[in-house]
Amino acid sequence: MPMYNKPHLTFEEQINLLQMRGLTVNNIETAKNVLASSNYYRFTGYAIPFMDEREKFKEGVTFENVLQAMCLDEQLRDLLAVALKHIEIDFRTTFAYEHSLPPNGPMGYKNPDCFVDAQQHQKTLEKINDAVTNSKNEKCVVHLNQKYGEIPVWAMVEVVSFGTIVRLYKNSIKPDMNRIARRYMMKSRILATYMHHLSVVRNMCAHHTRLWDKSFICFNPLNKWLKRKLPADDTRHLFYTLLVVHHLTSQIPPEFFNRVAWKKDLIKLLENFIALPNCNASTIIGIPANGFDDAWWE
Repeated sequence: MPMYNKPHLTFEEQINLLQMRGLTVNNIETAKNVLASSNYYRFTGYAIPFMDEREKFKEGVTFENVLQAMCLDEQLRDLLAVALKHIEIDFRTTFAYEHSLPPNGPMGYKNPDCFVDAQQHQKTLEKINDAVTNSKNEKCVVHLNQKYGEIPVWAMVEVVSFGTIVRLYKNSIKPDMNRIARRYMMKSRILATYMHHLSVVRNMCAHHTRLWDKSFICFNPLNKWLKRKLPADDTRHLFYTLLVVHHLTSQIPPEFFNRVAWKKDLIKLLENFIALPNCNASTIIGIPANGFDDAWWE
């Protein structure tokens, strides 16, 4: 395997390299400040859709075009993170409420009989125990542990990761899965797929990962109507994820989350993406020609 031998480049040299590849840089000082604050490889990741080839920019592309894509993507992550926060809290709450119903009880999450794969359940329990052990600043956890030596599911869901809750759900026995899925008006198998995916997207938002041009794994259709409307390969694009997020927020009380305003802000942001010059944002994000029609956002 060859060793990586490319040299360190100063910010000026980075700009020169971008210019050699056809990028118009109107303000050198602004470009230096941006690259000094945002990694060169982060910038060039956003630049890919503006290139004809990996090393050559399309004619007329400016540094500002790429910077605008970066800024819009940041706004998109922030907007998506707000909705995902409420979906996550709602799912944690629903899991705790439904899973603790008889015969499971408050400690049912520890009972392997409540889960399909005992080995997977044991691995998840280890993650739960680690999370509880590290929750020394959570007064309720400290109190419950000191008094009872264990914590009920409604306290557990407050200290473990979203991914851990999703793993518990995916491994739950069918009756428990179905009760939870009914809240979201979908089959448990589909809900499990969506929640797993959204836990990944949530982490992408939290770690400031580029989002707008990501290609995700295909999902099961939300319903038969949507499957007819949306070609299967388009489910890999971000637009489909946004539809799923919008659907799942239907259960969030308006006192917590203004779903109408969120959708309005989202569509405005997507329109700004579409207006980006020298790239085809509609195709990149997977927005259909009539994607902003109300029929899509049921």
